Amino acid sequence: MNDRDQRRYDVFKRVQTFGNDNGADFAAGSVAKTNFTAIDQVITGLDQAKAGQVGNAHTSKDTLLNAVRLDLQNITRTAAAIDQDEPGFADKFHPPKAYNPAALLTTADAFLLQLVAQPTDSTAVKTAKTALAAKFVAHEMPAGFVASLQANRQAITDAEADMESDSEDRIGNTANIGPLIQQGMKAVNTLDAIMHNKYGTQPDKLAAWQSASHVERDPQRAKAPPAPAPAAAPAK
Repeated sequence: MNDRDQRRYDVFKRVQTFGNDNGADFAAGSVAKTNFTAIDQVITGLDQAKAGQVGNAHTSKDTLLNAVRLDLQNITRTAAAIDQDEPGFADKFHPPKAYNPAALLTTADAFLLQLVAQPTDSTAVKTAKTALAAKFVAHEMPAGFVASLQANRQAITDAEADMESDSEDRIGNTANIGPLIQQGMKAVNTLDAIMHNKYGTQPDKLAAWQSASHVERDPQRAKAPPAPAPAAAPAK
């Protein structure tokens, strides 16, 4: 919420407290009770909208990308070692051309294509991929290194989807705030008329209501000082 909305939210909270403190003065089902209930509902809606604007906590994309980068470095380093005895082996596992997100993910996808059996692969191709992964394991790579790369790569895809969803949710929650503020101010205006009628002869309660329902003015921008008048030309 912006500062203007926050000031109105603060009014709703004070009005809610006033209604709770003076609830016995109003009959069940009365217009006053109905509008105090409306204030409660507006506050609940605004609390939910504010929470939705914050978004969910996710592992940062940079952290996930760093995990993929480390996976790729381990694979390319090991492939270079194997290449000493099997020339050409490292050609299948070139390092990324750059260490930006796009290059890292493109390289990860290329490595997984070499190492992960696909449903459309023939039996011979699946056997070859299993043997290829085994060469890395023989050089002390973890037995699950391929699955680890897959999981880290998928985590980035999932994080991107989650962040997109959160962005849409935040936009939706922001859009909800305006109508809730209008609904709350309508209830406050109705209650203001009721309180002046109800407490016209009870100055203490009327003063308490006026304090609770008072909306602070939006701060005014300072006006720029007038430009100085041009200096008069010297007489000749």
